[in-house]
Amino acid sequence: MDVIFRSVVGKLWMTIIALFALVLTIFSLLLVQSFDSFYSNRQTKNLQELAEGLSKGLAASPDKRKALEMAATFGLVHHTGMVVLDENRQVIGKSEGNGLPDIPVEQLLKDEALHLSEALAGKRPAPQRIYLQVASNNPNDHMSSVQMLAVAVPLEVTPGKQGAVVMYQAVEDFDDTVNEVRFLIFIVGVIAFVSTTVFAFFLSSRITIPLRQMKETAHRIAEGDFHAEVPIRTTDETGELAASFNTMASKLNQLVDALSKEKEQLASVLRSMVDGVVMIDANGKIAVTNPPAERFLRDWKFEHQDEQVPLFTYYQQVVQTGQEVTEDIPVQGRIWALVMVPLNDREQIRGAVAVLRDITQERKLDKMRNDFVANVSHELRTPLSMLQGYSEAIVDDIATTPEEHKELAQIIYDESVRMTKLVNELLSLARMEAGHVELFQEIVELRPYLERIQRKFTNLARESGITLFLEVTTSHSEVYIDPDRMEQVLTNLIDNALRHTPSGGSVTIRARGDKTLLIEISDTGSGIPQEDLPFVFERFYKADKARTRGRVGGTGLGLAIARNIVEAHGGTIGVQSKLGEGTTFTIALTVQAKTTRSVERDDQNDLV
Repeated sequence: MDVIFRSVVGKLWMTIIALFALVLTIFSLLLVQSFDSFYSNRQTKNLQELAEGLSKGLAASPDKRKALEMAATFGLVHHTGMVVLDENRQVIGKSEGNGLPDIPVEQLLKDEALHLSEALAGKRPAPQRIYLQVASNNPNDHMSSVQMLAVAVPLEVTPGKQGAVVMYQAVEDFDDTVNEVRFLIFIVGVIAFVSTTVFAFFLSSRITIPLRQMKETAHRIAEGDFHAEVPIRTTDETGELAASFNTMASKLNQLVDALSKEKEQLASVLRSMVDGVVMIDANGKIAVTNPPAERFLRDWKFEHQDEQVPLFTYYQQVVQTGQEVTEDIPVQGRIWALVMVPLNDREQIRGAVAVLRDITQERKLDKMRNDFVANVSHELRTPLSMLQGYSEAIVDDIATTPEEHKELAQIIYDESVRMTKLVNELLSLARMEAGHVELFQEIVELRPYLERIQRKFTNLARESGITLFLEVTTSHSEVYIDPDRMEQVLTNLIDNALRHTPSGGSVTIRARGDKTLLIEISDTGSGIPQEDLPFVFERFYKADKARTRGRVGGTGLGLAIARNIVEAHGGTIGVQSKLGEGTTFTIALTVQAKTTRSVERDDQNDLV
């Protein structure tokens, strides 16, 4: 029932019923009031005229008795009672109208509303409505009240003697007419109620059905079906509303498609960004992230399990100050540069966007540049100091004998050679790292090539008390390389192995592998600490001087040059070492067809 009253049909039905009931009630009240006024005035006027006529007729008639009989007969026809009084209020004649209740005359004459005294005085009072108590037909009720319309008019009984004629009628006839009118109004109301109900439900098929279709279509659109449409069946306002609804759905579909495409483009941009992006909403919760930002959050949670992500602390600072915040955050050995800016909505801050950039490599390059300058300065400072010192000794004639002069000159020459070697290696390394590596590759017999390199270091190994072995177990008898460049690599590796191997140890040159040629330089020396292994191929890396057996160390550029030469051959170089057990450097070369792999020399782009 509540559903019906909340619906459009129910509201329309109730509105029409209420409006019709109001109009019908007002109409019935006005109609009954009009009937009441009309019949009352008419009955009063008729009774007044009848009483006046009878009074004149009785006064003019010489035979009063016969006139009274005629008046009584006339009263019976008009359902009117009559009482004739003399000047002493004595009843000299009366007649009870046909159909009138049995009214005690004494009670009628005693009612002050009748104004009988005025009529006996010769005045003509207006008819009055009076209520009289009469015997009831119902045995349970002894008395009942009856409304009567009565009038008293003066009557000249005899010359000089003034009497009165009282005439009365029942008012109940009019009540029957009003009840009949009310019954007719009730019948009209029932007919109107039925007609209104039918009319309201007829309107439901014309109004509510399209509205229900619009409601169902709106639910479908709310669930994501933007292609739903309302069928247009009419050309009235409902049809226009349906057309407008379909247009709105179409525009909404286009807008959602545009927003979806824009969202996908934004998501693609965020996914493809190298920098991490984090958006924090007004509630201080992370709303949007991209893969680099997720990696940062994952690393932070792994490293600081019981600590809150620092982004929220900086977010509070942004909200309080309204200014951007920049900070460097170290996490898991990496350094992230944070830039957080507020998101303003008019005059309020509705969130913040944080950009996280991994600057580890930049900091590493800065450190490498600083270390490079420091190492070059350190490497050049010693020979320059020795050159300056010994040249000053020669200039100041501190050396007195030719032998001393020759010794000082020899030292100056050795240091100049050392400086030349350092500068040449720096130039060579710069060219290699710039991509200007000259390779003159050719087919080389592997075993004779390695035996020649072994013989090169045989005397040095013997003098140091180290055994130098050569093992060739590979199925490849030839290799396509630049023999001079590769010899430079192997020379550097073997020299380092001899430097870090104590007397009584051994160094092995090994060639093995089937698909890939592996050339290994193994020693039984002191080894390299685990924390130093990732840096052995960096510039100016040097082993601990405590493990060089007092021999003069190199420049620290050999392994960096070796790595560039091997990579220019399309190979890789790696190292394995255990402290106190020895070190193995492995060169992996892919055996390929005879192709010239060379890069033309570009003297104009030499880098120092």
